[in-house]
Amino acid sequence: MKKLFFCTYIFISLTTLAQWNSNNSINTGVAIAPKSQNNVHTISDSNNGIIMVWDDNRNDATTKDDIYVQRFNSSGVRKWTLYGVNICSAANAQKNSTIADVGNGNAIITWEDRRDGNHDVYAQKIDSLGNILWTTNGVAVCNKTTTQKSPKIVSDNAGGAIIVWEDSLNFYWDIYAQRISSAGAIMWTTGGVAVCSSPNTQANPKIEADGLGGAIITWQDKRNNADYDIYAQKIDASGATQWTANGVVICNAVNTQNNARIESDGANGAIIGWADKRNAIDNNIYAQRINASGTVQWTANGISVCSASNNQSAIDMKYIGSTGVVFSWKDERAGVNEIYTQLVSLSGTAQLTANGIKLSNALKSLSPNVVSDGAGGAIVAWQDSTALGSWDITSQKLNSAGVIQWPSGGVVVCDANDDQQYVSQVSDGNGGAIYAWEDRRNGSHYDIYVHHLYSTGTPNYVGIKELNKSNQVPSVCFPNPIGSNSVIQLNNNFSNHPWEISIFDATGKLVKTANIKSNQTYSLNASEYSEGIYFYIIHIKNQSLYSKGSFISAN
Repeated sequence: MKKLFFCTYIFISLTTLAQWNSNNSINTGVAIAPKSQNNVHTISDSNNGIIMVWDDNRNDATTKDDIYVQRFNSSGVRKWTLYGVNICSAANAQKNSTIADVGNGNAIITWEDRRDGNHDVYAQKIDSLGNILWTTNGVAVCNKTTTQKSPKIVSDNAGGAIIVWEDSLNFYWDIYAQRISSAGAIMWTTGGVAVCSSPNTQANPKIEADGLGGAIITWQDKRNNADYDIYAQKIDASGATQWTANGVVICNAVNTQNNARIESDGANGAIIGWADKRNAIDNNIYAQRINASGTVQWTANGISVCSASNNQSAIDMKYIGSTGVVFSWKDERAGVNEIYTQLVSLSGTAQLTANGIKLSNALKSLSPNVVSDGAGGAIVAWQDSTALGSWDITSQKLNSAGVIQWPSGGVVVCDANDDQQYVSQVSDGNGGAIYAWEDRRNGSHYDIYVHHLYSTGTPNYVGIKELNKSNQVPSVCFPNPIGSNSVIQLNNNFSNHPWEISIFDATGKLVKTANIKSNQTYSLNASEYSEGIYFYIIHIKNQSLYSKGSFISAN
């Protein structure tokens, strides 16, 4: 009989067994399905876990995407249907999904929808248990005969949401918005409220809650018929615009300003950042603060966040409290793509080295994403290139003063085979983060994976009490490697309670669960397991008792 080596590092927090796979080459699978899963967006589940939405091509042999969503709790336990809950599988393509936390673990998802042949905007609500709350395949937010695209969403602080999009009603692209109630009822004018309908193109809207039930919206605007500027507008809970008709100028400097981002300023106003080519040579990063009344607070046309040589672009930003806003961007000052960051105070003053500090150390780096760490600092994640030409996911943490907290160059979140890209993360509420991304390790298409780093930048929380004898129940799998008569059994289950077993493959994918009576064994059918290593977790029901082990299949 060959006994298992027991996992040395088994940790618990209160009565919860950690399920996160700590190996950054394995991680935890979220959606491992045929064809591609991509465009993942994340929010907190209101309880230190994560909810993810993505566009999913599993159901169609051609190019049609549907919308799926999944929740993992703070311990890494999948809470909803394996590989995701189907939010919309209507005819034709649904894509460009995004998501808002609307409280109590509930979420509202919005997307671009072609079920009627043209592009419309739809939405759906899901509760913390994974129940779909509105009409099957979603509620029409805007379904004009013209095209609506690129929706963005925020909570309305009443269980509903405010959604903004680009709208071709007037032949050029304009900016429209709509509010949808907690029950899925349209609250404003049918077809949406015009946020900006100036001549020529308005595009790429972003939205942030104003803390009063309304929202502040920013976009890039070509009303001057020459190049893009940045404008903003506030809309209240009743759908009335609050500032100058068609928006307040945030920046109308010469040449193009684009790719705006927006964050709350903590006082019912907003801080807006963008890429700026006013020097006529390359893009730099600029920012402006606007108060609740629509008055800009910093230097006209914005303060320079970074004006280093060559291009700075792909900006992201996050308000972290009284110390200000953390900006991060892709930076080409050294002739390759790197990730830089800057902390800007609420008065518009850079707090770190002029033009920012470098976070990345890879050959090249792209697509930064910033979240609060829940403790006054920020966590930045991005994709790093490798010597083999593939992409991995890396992360770094800053404290409230902008001081780097994790090792130089960042901590590896995922370095599995092939490409990992377009990371989106949420705070875990305890100084760490939960990350989700597109992952190509399984072949020619992308799946969705997730990983957790604690506040220390490690996948295991150093210092949490290890299982002691009162918590640990020994278990054994024999024979191992498994054969036709292999079993897993608990040793000394003195509690006489039934137990539950969950079995995972090496990618972190849940492959089997079963409920076992107190003194029975669990039989393994070797023909059901392809060649590889498998991990199991046992929970003694109604007890704070656990066991963990592994077995090998030689098929």
